[in-house]
Amino acid sequence: MSAALGIARHELRLIFKEPRFLLPFLITPLLLMGLQAYAVFFQPLGSIRETLLLARSLLLMLAVLAPSSAVPLGADSFAGEKERNTLEILMCLPVEMGSLFWGKVMGMYPVPVMVGWLGQGIMAAMLVCKGFWQPGFGMDVAKAMLMTPVLALFLCALATLLSLVSESVRGAAQMTSVVMLVIFFAVTSFSALFFHSNLIYLGFIGALFAASIACFMAARRKFPRLV
Repeated sequence: MSAALGIARHELRLIFKEPRFLLPFLITPLLLMGLQAYAVFFQPLGSIRETLLLARSLLLMLAVLAPSSAVPLGADSFAGEKERNTLEILMCLPVEMGSLFWGKVMGMYPVPVMVGWLGQGIMAAMLVCKGFWQPGFGMDVAKAMLMTPVLALFLCALATLLSLVSESVRGAAQMTSVVMLVIFFAVTSFSALFFHSNLIYLGFIGALFAASIACFMAARRKFPRLV
């Protein structure tokens, strides 16, 4: 476990060493927060109810778009090593294959979650600051915030699996992005059902979690074969 945590810390240092790499994935959350700020502080919609409906939609969109930073990170995790011809060197380290695999996964997972939760926290604080918070809205915020780490987990798992079976970072990223777009349209299309039906919401969360486990298991079986 300690070896996996060491690898995860190393991966995180590499990510934050080049913050420009994350800039394209921060633009969309910043735009959503800007739209939220405009709706709250300038109140173009007029009523509190309409402002909260917009806020709920923006929180859910952020729950989907913030985890998108897992796509390039996951795609580069193994396909990038193959492109740079460093995968064989990496596997020669005195570290178990399981620790190496999970260390790289844990190194990419916190970034999309932190981006999503930070943005959602700021958006919720705006509503509280202007007195827009209404009874029951906390549950909507909780649902959006719970979806963030689950979606990030799924995209990390899928991107890792595709990174192992792809020969290039671009190929892995493109395939993962297609799946992410499908999820985005599904979530935005059925957003009202997610908030009004706990059964549908929990079913979607459960399906994503099960798919994440399946992708991780497939990726873990694939990884030793690259030795």
